[in-house]
Amino acid sequence: MKIGTNGIVINETGKVLLIQRDDSRTFAPPGGSMETGELPTDNIAREVREETGLIVLPVRLVGVYFWPLKPEGLLNFVFRCIQRGGEIATSEESPQVDYFWPRALPKPMLNLHQERLERGLSHQGGPVYWETQRQSLKLRLMSLWLGLVVYPRMNRQRKRDGRPDFIPAPQWKVTAVTVIRNAQGQILWLKDGDAWRLPGGQNKSIEAPWETAVRHAQKQTGQPINLTNLSSVYVHPNKPVMTFAFTADSPANLRTEQGWFHPGEEAEGASEWEKTAVRDAINPNEETIFR
Repeated sequence: MKIGTNGIVINETGKVLLIQRDDSRTFAPPGGSMETGELPTDNIAREVREETGLIVLPVRLVGVYFWPLKPEGLLNFVFRCIQRGGEIATSEESPQVDYFWPRALPKPMLNLHQERLERGLSHQGGPVYWETQRQSLKLRLMSLWLGLVVYPRMNRQRKRDGRPDFIPAPQWKVTAVTVIRNAQGQILWLKDGDAWRLPGGQNKSIEAPWETAVRHAQKQTGQPINLTNLSSVYVHPNKPVMTFAFTADSPANLRTEQGWFHPGEEAEGASEWEKTAVRDAINPNEETIFR
């Protein structure tokens, strides 16, 4: 799937930073597509700097949104950010940049961006919000228009200006695991040959990460699973590979012949990076960790 970020940047007066996009001409929070090996936190800082001239620090993840676009979907991380420096400047991708009052947002703005702003501004900490956003007819028509008309026209202009062709964002391979914890504080591990693994696996085409986590966990435990938080996200340093680690409470009637282990007391053969996922999951801070 394609993966990107958006940043909700608030200034000292309570105004929110918005750009006007060069393709759709709609207003939106700054952001863009992730590059291979790039952490979402690094990506949003880079995108905001390139599109607005401002230096920002992502404070916390507030939302993750999946857009079921063919062929594999589009995922966006939304961060609350604070300004640490720089001065507002426009760019090729953002012909207009400014701070606006949340109750007087500029038009036109897509409903999905307005919803992400409202949820992000109201987020007071704790578990992150996730949602699959469906396309309205208006949004589908806009996507078609951008793909068939606007982007080819922009590429032709790049060629006339002697600039290189636009390089599309990579397609990311996504996997998800679930850290299931019982009332005694033990974590469920599943036997896989000589190894021990957390419930999880690879996503299907056009499937949100939380859907991947639930599908694998329910299949492997035989019980319904209710996710409680997105505890951590891991990015491969050299490949477009991303793993999501969710938390879940153990169902009351869960029966398994596998193993329950206290954190730090896992059986021999437990995956080292999954041990890290467990440590991140039991961290008392509910904010999502990126590694």
